[in-house]
Amino acid sequence: MQSKLRIEIGMPLLAQNNLSESALLKVIGDDRWRQLQALGGVPTSLIRDESGIRLYATFYFLELNFSRAKPLSAYRENDLLEFHAEFGHHMKSYLDGRHVVSSNPDVWVRTSNVFIHPEGGPTKLAVSFPANVDFENIPEMTQRPDSLDLCRQAKTKGAFFLPEPDDVPLFEGSREYVYEIDADRDLNSAGLVYFANFISFLNLAERRILTSLAAPVPAGVIDARSTYYRRVGFYGNARATDRLGIRMQASARVIENGKGRSADFSINHIVRRLSDEKEIVISSCRKVAPLPAGTEVERWLDSLA
Repeated sequence: MQSKLRIEIGMPLLAQNNLSESALLKVIGDDRWRQLQALGGVPTSLIRDESGIRLYATFYFLELNFSRAKPLSAYRENDLLEFHAEFGHHMKSYLDGRHVVSSNPDVWVRTSNVFIHPEGGPTKLAVSFPANVDFENIPEMTQRPDSLDLCRQAKTKGAFFLPEPDDVPLFEGSREYVYEIDADRDLNSAGLVYFANFISFLNLAERRILTSLAAPVPAGVIDARSTYYRRVGFYGNARATDRLGIRMQASARVIENGKGRSADFSINHIVRRLSDEKEIVISSCRKVAPLPAGTEVERWLDSLA
């Protein structure tokens, strides 16, 4: 069954550089839950397992597929975005589907869910099966979502994908930024860090690390960078009092096009809880930023040579 999601981009969805990735994912995440309760016949707040324990359709994977020519920043205030959305279930525990832009089927956001409950608080999440969701109206998938294997492979490799051959490392090895969770802003009502908020943590780590290099990425380039492709796997969560170590690798290349030059970034993150060193998020993304002419930018470009 297919549904529509129509968004007029207003201030709650905008960031410094037009459409906010985290804000967009919050809307799409909310729409997935609304689809689930509409098709499953039960409010999401009442989903229970056989023991009566509240279950949450938590997000364990997301993939955002826009284009380098038209990344998230191309979508501005008052623009309309209309998605066709559909999803299926596997074994009444896993959900998987896409929100596809109606005017361009090559642009979409994929999300995968699994039903869990915090067995030992946010640091121990147990998979379970809802007893009161009617799955008759939700298409059944004959095979488990391949997003499960993608997440397992990324855990082994430490990334979902590697830089392109002509990408130039912005620094040797990896750098780390430590983020302290803000309980009043980052958590949802389940006491978990909401999946879309992790994107904001990753973006902050990028900014802090890339501006602290010996040859720092110019502020104008940092502000203009915009995601056009990302994969994220979620392997756990964190307590409100926890701190997160966000380890990052970054490289970039210069792209020439008819409108001038752009920086095309490849960025990998691994997030771990510092309380027990458990890796809880892996992300790989590509971002693009136009390169205005200027001495600061020219010096930075020379450092990539």
